[in-house]
Amino acid sequence: MCVGCGGQIHDQYILRVAPDLEWHAACLKCAECHQFLDETCTCFVREGKTYCKRDYVRLFGTKCDKCSLSFSKNDFVMRAKTKIYHIECFRCSACERQLIPGDEFALREDGLFCKEDHEVLEKATNGENNNNNTSITNNNSLLHNEASNSGRIEPFRNPPPYLYHKLPT
Repeated sequence: MCVGCGGQIHDQYILRVAPDLEWHAACLKCAECHQFLDETCTCFVREGKTYCKRDYVRLFGTKCDKCSLSFSKNDFVMRAKTKIYHIECFRCSACERQLIPGDEFALREDGLFCKEDHEVLEKATNGENNNNNTSITNNNSLLHNEASNSGRIEPFRNPPPYLYHKLPT
């Protein structure tokens, strides 16, 4: 039975995607753009739906925490705790200055801040009950090529309220 049209498959050739999904050759299409999926393009399956590579990456791939665009396998990225950024997006949320190796920065719930702007924000909220889960840190494994598996940031054990991050020089 064809997953695409629901009809019986009597064709000489069937397309089998995943162990239990069979299609007429003319029915296997991307669920988003309706491009035919055959031996010339990569097919991805998620929750029983088939996607071309472009749509699968757009919908389900890892995205930059600043611009929300996907990463290519050759992109270099900056990581801060669980957040990931294009190098050009790794900027202070207040002054928009790009953070470079050697810079200290704060990763807060309300964004990424250079040390100077973080200190201004802290002075402005001094005396208020501000639980923004801020982290300023010095981490020597922030620059990564997305294709590599190295450089995972390990969770901190009993972190102090603020941890200072300094980009490696």
